[in-house]
Amino acid sequence: MTPAVVGHRVAARIRQFLIDETLDFRARLFSVAAVIGVVVALITALESALNQMGWQQVGLNLGTAAASLALLWFVRTTGRYRLAYLLTVIGLFLVIFPTLFFTGGGYLSGMPAFFVFALVFSAFMLDGLTLWILVTLEAALYAACCVIAYLHPGTVTPISTPVAQMADVIYAVTVSGVALAIALHLLLRVHERNRELLAERNAQLQQVDRAKSEFLAIVAHELNTPLATIRAYTEEAGRQQPGGTAATRDLDVIGAEADRLARLVGQLLDVSRIDEGRLALELREENLGAIVQQTLRAYQPLCARSGNALELARGSASPAVIADRERVAQVLINLLANAARHTSDGTITVAVREMTGVAELSVSDTGEGIPADLLAQLLDQAAPRPAGSLRSAREAGLGLGLMISGHIVRAHGGELTVTSQPGVGTTVRCTFPLARAGLPV
Repeated sequence: MTPAVVGHRVAARIRQFLIDETLDFRARLFSVAAVIGVVVALITALESALNQMGWQQVGLNLGTAAASLALLWFVRTTGRYRLAYLLTVIGLFLVIFPTLFFTGGGYLSGMPAFFVFALVFSAFMLDGLTLWILVTLEAALYAACCVIAYLHPGTVTPISTPVAQMADVIYAVTVSGVALAIALHLLLRVHERNRELLAERNAQLQQVDRAKSEFLAIVAHELNTPLATIRAYTEEAGRQQPGGTAATRDLDVIGAEADRLARLVGQLLDVSRIDEGRLALELREENLGAIVQQTLRAYQPLCARSGNALELARGSASPAVIADRERVAQVLINLLANAARHTSDGTITVAVREMTGVAELSVSDTGEGIPADLLAQLLDQAAPRPAGSLRSAREAGLGLGLMISGHIVRAHGGELTVTSQPGVGTTVRCTFPLARAGLPV
């Protein structure tokens, strides 16, 4: 191999060693700092010898180079980087650096620049309580070194000449500055890489979300066709049967279940629209009482199937609200379906009342109620629900209906709240803006 090829391979190996993409930022910075530390310690040892600083100073620098190499070998063979960070801060920054300060010219040398490097490097390497303890200890120790050197000049071995002193300061500032520049460069590289990975991940998630929405739309479309056929044939068969027979009752059950499945299909589409921010409303002035009464008449059989009595509370108001009639009816149907599903031989009460600026629609039942932990989970719109967090299909249906109803109510500018007590019942309240604000409570 030619010298150029050999040099290229050696450079590639060094680059791989220093900037290993598999390592995290701290590990990569530690590797770079260790190599720089070896070079700096060797150059400083040579400088100390030329400036006649004594064999103690030369020996300390050579020892620092050996310790840096040993730590680098240790972490690359064992992977125990956190231990290496602690050994570096305690052994090098808290022991060797203060010693070099007194044997290498004190605060009139370049050692204060290395003190700054040590503090910044420690802040990069450490975290948690260890960071604050050791960095505070370093800062106090370095300040104490300067005070002692000022009050007791005899404790410091001075640099032999002013020229050597100037060269030492220039050298220390340059080396420390380059080391910190490399650290910041690595940090920016990691930041940019993380930002690129985050952008790629977001793009993938958006693609998955679009695919999910398209899938839901296709499923809903494919399910609606056979459902329409089932309802049509059920209605036709019901007309051909005499009333009150077992066959008629069976056909009524088939029709009711087909209607329930159709509502679930519509909810799937609503979930897709909510995720995409496409939940459109056709707002106009509507009579909330009229919407409620019409919906109750249509869904009286749904609540009566489990022996429940459906009531409109006495004194319920009929306020004019700004709302989407179909969406308000959908909210009420969802709440009635949930109440009927969790109530047997009880009472479901719907009430409407006027408040300041809003009308409140409430649905109360005397059913089994919702446990407090499940209720908090159902109402937490921001937190995703992990798989298996809902304990049954009944609870999953309850959560879907509440979620969609909550989005519809909030899209109107109102609020949906739920209060429940296990064994006593549940009350769901939702508000809609009045057509004329400021009406009396």
